[in-house]
Amino acid sequence: MYLSADIKEELMKTITDITGTYRVTLEFCCIVLELNYDRYKRWVRLCNKEGHMKKGKPGPKRAPHALLDNETAKMRELLRNEEHADLSHRQLSVVASEQGIVEASPSSFYREMKKMGIESCKKGNSHIQEKPEVKPEKPNEAWSWDLTYIRLGPFFVYLFAIIDIYSRKIVGWHLSFNASVNEMKKAWDKALCQEELVRVSKRPEMPLALSDHGIQMAKKSAKQFFKDLGIKQLFARYQTPKDNAWIESWFRTLKYDCLQFKDYITFEQLKQFIAAFVTYYNNGRYHSSLGYVTPAQMHTGDSIIILEKRRHRKAKARKNRFEKNRESFTSESLRRVA
Repeated sequence: MYLSADIKEELMKTITDITGTYRVTLEFCCIVLELNYDRYKRWVRLCNKEGHMKKGKPGPKRAPHALLDNETAKMRELLRNEEHADLSHRQLSVVASEQGIVEASPSSFYREMKKMGIESCKKGNSHIQEKPEVKPEKPNEAWSWDLTYIRLGPFFVYLFAIIDIYSRKIVGWHLSFNASVNEMKKAWDKALCQEELVRVSKRPEMPLALSDHGIQMAKKSAKQFFKDLGIKQLFARYQTPKDNAWIESWFRTLKYDCLQFKDYITFEQLKQFIAAFVTYYNNGRYHSSLGYVTPAQMHTGDSIIILEKRRHRKAKARKNRFEKNRESFTSESLRRVA
């Protein structure tokens, strides 16, 4: 049975105390402890020679069957390949063997992935999820995003869209024939460039990314994409679309207020209709939850001045009506008295 260096030192100290206090022999202590006498003597000789017990398990530091340096390099190259980013360590071991890259066990891949800081497999969902709390106080602080499918003749196309939770502005979208992670990245690239959050001299504060647990959101390649950008992901609870209601509501508005009344037969026609609706939604549609200003006005901060001017005009109109009505009431009252 393997014993650590700390346990060995504790046993040696205990046996020394017992033999010195109770006048019992070393052989008797080893019999009671079921400890091999010769093994104990080796501990004593090693401790007297080194001054302490050596840490670690006995045996060679490098196993005879350890991976060679060139094999480890091939494993690392395979792990960096984005094509295999969503495979587990067990799947990677099979892929590496089938493609003739390297023969390595799943455990070897797991250890190498751990060293490189790569997530090896999906985590379980045994804990109770809490509702995500998102209360942004300014634009580009939290973005809600998702994808939906739209019928195009006998096929379906996929729309990725990103909405700013604070201003309700659609900051980015992308229409595609497939729903892959690469297409998702295009939508985010457009949004980040449009909001001037990339390619700037000073590193900006990135928004929080709220989404559900779809494949495009939870894949390792997607998580690595957000990690590289410095964007924190926040996930809604399973089967709870209300947690991500901002973008879900916009998808419904797009489909029922716009697309169901449009006739389109080509991909480009559909794309033009969506682009026109996004422009209208951001710049011309008064949003009830924003106090009836447009998302673009809320996003730029112009809503503060607009709402103040609106209140001022209403107060002025109310005052004007009051004065006119009072004059009319006074004149009519005088005529009746006369």
